[in-house]
Amino acid sequence: MIVDDGNFLKTGLSQISTTNILIGQLKTPIEFFTYNIKRYKVPVTLVLFYTEQDISLEIKKNIRLSDGLKVIKIGESYFNFIFLPFTEIKDSYSFIKDIEHDILNNIEYLFYLEELEHEINRCYNFINSFLFKILERKKDMSITY
Repeated sequence: MIVDDGNFLKTGLSQISTTNILIGQLKTPIEFFTYNIKRYKVPVTLVLFYTEQDISLEIKKNIRLSDGLKVIKIGESYFNFIFLPFTEIKDSYSFIKDIEHDILNNIEYLFYLEELEHEINRCYNFINSFLFKILERKKDMSITY
């Protein structure tokens, strides 16, 4: 389901436009890390922190030298993509907990993570799946009981 109300996740753009911007910024790092997965057979986990304020400086203090950080600001939204090489998805939860404890304790945020495959043929669908998960979590948080 594509959300096309013109203000997807407070970007001021449609979901399609938001995804296209993210793909333009993420295609090169994704190709680099998937090449390394193929060549060296190492796991890489991609974590997305969605916030409405810049947390990139704080994240930089918590990542390893081998990790990759790509921050993309669209409208009022910050998409913080963190590539964690040599990290399986189950091991990345400790990284997420550290970020939550050190940085995000007073900040509204959502996150999603997935382990990269050795080949991503449909980059649009891959990035869009991250956005769907963030949107679902945002809707779940807005439901009041």
